[in-house]
Amino acid sequence: MATPQVASMISGQIGTPTSRAAQRALRFGALLSLVALGAGLILTAEHAWAQARGANPSVSAIKQGGPTPVPVPPISAEPISARLIIRLEQVERQAAELTGRIEVLEALLAKQQVNQDRLVQELEAERANKLAVIVSGARAAEMTTVESSPAAPQDAQALVGDEAPATAPPAGAESLFTAAQLALQRGDYLTAESNLTNLVANFPTAPEGIEGRWLLGEARFVQSAWGPAAEAYLSYLDAAPQGRRASESLVRLAGAFGQMGNAKMRCSALVEFKRRTPNPDPTLKARADAEVARSPCPTT
Repeated sequence: MATPQVASMISGQIGTPTSRAAQRALRFGALLSLVALGAGLILTAEHAWAQARGANPSVSAIKQGGPTPVPVPPISAEPISARLIIRLEQVERQAAELTGRIEVLEALLAKQQVNQDRLVQELEAERANKLAVIVSGARAAEMTTVESSPAAPQDAQALVGDEAPATAPPAGAESLFTAAQLALQRGDYLTAESNLTNLVANFPTAPEGIEGRWLLGEARFVQSAWGPAAEAYLSYLDAAPQGRRASESLVRLAGAFGQMGNAKMRCSALVEFKRRTPNPDPTLKARADAEVARSPCPTT
């Protein structure tokens, strides 16, 4: 380096006795030499520091044709993106699991629906078989109906002689009413209707005969005989306008008229029901509400 030479030169010059002007020139030259030396040292240090930081590649690296350094992104950004990717994968996995569960539930519901439909079909078939058995039994019973009053004994016929035999009296009102009720409970509507028709015809004013008018309407109503059912209900209302079956007869009468397409008479029956029965029992109220909901009536 040039530092010892400069120092020896300065010391040699200082040791030579000169004038003050010469000494000043020497001092100024020495100062300039020191400044130049310091500037060179600073530039050298800055260049080394820049290479250490990687800001400026070294000359040897450029001459060797090495790859240009690639700037690396901040390390703090990598964990955030990694966490987002992991979270996205978790969400996709959960969505796939939920989709699988939904598909399983849909399959179970479909299977349950198929089982329910099959059960309904089996119940309907069983019901149809029972109804066929009941109808066949009713027809057989109707064919073999035996009069409740026994025939007159032979001894009595011998006493009468050649006179015409007296007709057997009709069965009692109570027995006809009981037989009709039992037939209705069995679902034997044809036999019930036959017994009730005889009851109303032979005992029109008896309590059983009046109650039998309403039962006759019920037996016809369940057979979809709307016209005859309406006649039976009207007959009951004529015989017992304040009877305990009057409100039920009005609701049934509205239903029969509705099935026949007579909206005017249907609405009249419903209005009369509301007038006569302001506070019906829950069962009757539910039946009346269902009939009202079938078709609206004009309000007056």
